[in-house]
Amino acid sequence: MPNFKWVENAEAVYDKSISSTPFPFRNTTRKGLDQLLMDKFGETEEISEAALVAVIKEHTPAAFLGLGMKAIVSELTDPSLAEL
Repeated sequence: MPNFKWVENAEAVYDKSISSTPFPFRNTTRKGLDQLLMDKFGETEEISEAALVAVIKEHTPAAFLGLGMKAIVSELTDPSLAEL
């Protein structure tokens, strides 16, 4: 995993988003999310909860987005970020 600069509770949200993915797809999900975050933030820019959720919302297929937001809401300091 890249050395991202997490702020707020973003790393816990990241971990929860990966762990809530069905096991056979976790590695693919992790690699994809890592690449998206590297492309957008690299290892130098801070990644906040809001920024991470925005990336997840933008790139998660609509059929799975509701489940994904439900899975991470408990980790968010601002649960309204998970609203669709």
